[in-house]
Amino acid sequence: MRLPPSAPRAQAFRPSNSLVSLTTISAHSQTSRYLLPYLITFPSTPTSLNASIQLTSAEYGLLAGLGFTTLFCIGSLYFGSIIGDPKVRKSSTIAGTVLTSLLVLVLPLCDNFYDLVAVRLLTGLACSAISPAGYTWISDNCDKDEQEESNSFFSTSVYIGGGLASLAGGAATGVGWENVCYAVGGAGLGIAAAGSKYITDIEGEGDKAGVGNEDSGRLNIAEDIQEVLSDRTTRTIYLASLFRFSAGLTIGVWAATYFKGSYPDFVAEYSAINAVIVSVAGLISASLGGTISKRLRKFEEDNGRAFDGRMWVPAVGSALGGAVWLFVVGGGSFQASMALLTLEYLVAESWFGPTVSYLQSSTTKGGVAQGLFTVTAGLSNIAPGILGALVGTVMLGSDVPLQLQDGLGLGVSGCYVAAALLFWKAGTEQNKIL
Repeated sequence: MRLPPSAPRAQAFRPSNSLVSLTTISAHSQTSRYLLPYLITFPSTPTSLNASIQLTSAEYGLLAGLGFTTLFCIGSLYFGSIIGDPKVRKSSTIAGTVLTSLLVLVLPLCDNFYDLVAVRLLTGLACSAISPAGYTWISDNCDKDEQEESNSFFSTSVYIGGGLASLAGGAATGVGWENVCYAVGGAGLGIAAAGSKYITDIEGEGDKAGVGNEDSGRLNIAEDIQEVLSDRTTRTIYLASLFRFSAGLTIGVWAATYFKGSYPDFVAEYSAINAVIVSVAGLISASLGGTISKRLRKFEEDNGRAFDGRMWVPAVGSALGGAVWLFVVGGGSFQASMALLTLEYLVAESWFGPTVSYLQSSTTKGGVAQGLFTVTAGLSNIAPGILGALVGTVMLGSDVPLQLQDGLGLGVSGCYVAAALLFWKAGTEQNKIL
């Protein structure tokens, strides 16, 4: 009996040299961005940055939040509007990486809080070109069937960078935070040199969804933003992303302080374990998010259904992440908290690929759309600053100051829940349209 021929297998996803180089550059950008929170501890220790520069929790929150956000948001919109030209995209990426590296190298020269503010402001500007360049390169050079997985692959840089920053914080206790800065800054210069060689655009490939279009020579940011935001579902996704970024960045800024303060006997172990959790669990979750999103879309296309299930992925992931996070900071043992943190990353970090994929396909202004997405990431830096200002203050209806554990638990989970509801709403709106 002859068996029917089997369907051809889908080719395994293989990132190009350019995508690997862009992801490496983004990972260094993320490491530089999150390095400061891992070099600062409350209370300060002899090997922490704030041993020489005294900082309050409010000042630390300002450095991590508005200190980074101000120029980051402005730069994201600007770079998002001009990177339709591949040469501009590449030069902006390399220049941003070089500037970020130099700023990390000068961090040990800072003498006071205002020096740190200046470095953080310029770091925000330098980092603002990296994500728009990466995601719009994918839009220009990857076919539709590859975009979810390519976006998810690029987004793993967030977790790799966060893991490396955690390792750097642990290394600072042995070699000094100044030497850590020299290592990170020097590595960045080498990564920039490699990027100048390997980042190329593939002419004639990809869907050209949003960049390199007929208006790429015209610069009118206000009109382009208005066009991108004219779609109701897109507006909902941006608002959902703002809350989702707020949850993640608040964890990134304050988790190290919380865990080191709550489990002082496990400070060295935390740096290593957290690095593995952030990088490995985050990478697995992001990759699965892209794969699930792609299969949902392909399933509906193959069955002739007008249905888009991409937004269910971040909706479910955010809801589960918010529930698990409450137990992460619930006051259990260190081992239990680390196990739950792993679970939280596995369920919550699947949202990048589906979200960026939808935004890229929803408009012909892909560069501006990606710039706005990066702006939501920048604006979410306000959340850690708000938490820093509230910790230690007496809240309305309470007689005791707000503790970091309570603020971190309720604040992060609240942002997760808000994001989940908005992503769900976006999915419902999109499928009503379909």
